[in-house]
Amino acid sequence: MDWEWHKGKTLQFLTIPEWSFMGVETAFSTRNDGVSRDAYSSLNLAFHVADNSEKVLENRKIFLAELGLSIKKCVASEQVHGTNVVSVSEEDLGRGMTDLASALPRCDGMVTRSDIGLMAFFADCAPLFFYNPEIDMIGLAHAGWRGTAQNIVSQVMDRIRSAGGSAEDTYAAIGPCIGSCCYEVGEDVAQVFKDNIHKGVIPTSEGKYRLDLVKANLELLLGEGISSVKVSLANLCTFCERELFYSYRREGITGRMAGFITKRKGVV
Repeated sequence: MDWEWHKGKTLQFLTIPEWSFMGVETAFSTRNDGVSRDAYSSLNLAFHVADNSEKVLENRKIFLAELGLSIKKCVASEQVHGTNVVSVSEEDLGRGMTDLASALPRCDGMVTRSDIGLMAFFADCAPLFFYNPEIDMIGLAHAGWRGTAQNIVSQVMDRIRSAGGSAEDTYAAIGPCIGSCCYEVGEDVAQVFKDNIHKGVIPTSEGKYRLDLVKANLELLLGEGISSVKVSLANLCTFCERELFYSYRREGITGRMAGFITKRKGVV
């Protein structure tokens, strides 16, 4: 199962066609074809950066319209590089979609069995997508080095299992993020990974390392019991692909792409 580029009416975005066949829509945006300017040019989809909020809202409407979805049927959270994962219900519809203040507070992962769109924001961190057809549950998580080292994957899987789902029936995907080719870290961060995951750390020179978020999160997914044939990898580096993606490490002040997942039935 591979990620593929999809060209809509005005936007290009990544999606997983095989998930669509199962009734789940996935999308990961690029930085292009929006209305934001300067450092946030042009499809910045996050309120938490210092972009004009009206332009962010317009960008979200552009992105969701491309998917044929309503902003009122979606939810976003306040991401804090942690591992808190929450279950989202129809009572949460619209939270975080028109402003930051109403976002689900202090969580980096969401799961739902309702016909709700889940949206999270990225500019180097790893987007993690989940679908369990056994219990009809979808999930989306934001995994930077902290969330990865603290195993946000296990928190999502705990939610899936508590709802009656199994790892064997779960599909997962890792979207574009900064690659080991470009992600240099010091001894402090490397040691956290050595202690907690034992994967994803590549020594390069004395006191310097490359961090592989994809490999680390893949190991966590497989460690939970998800089959490798049910994991889709985008294998695109947000730092390298300057024309396609924002990168916080490359640019500092910049916008955010969106990861998005929803069950198609009843969402529009």
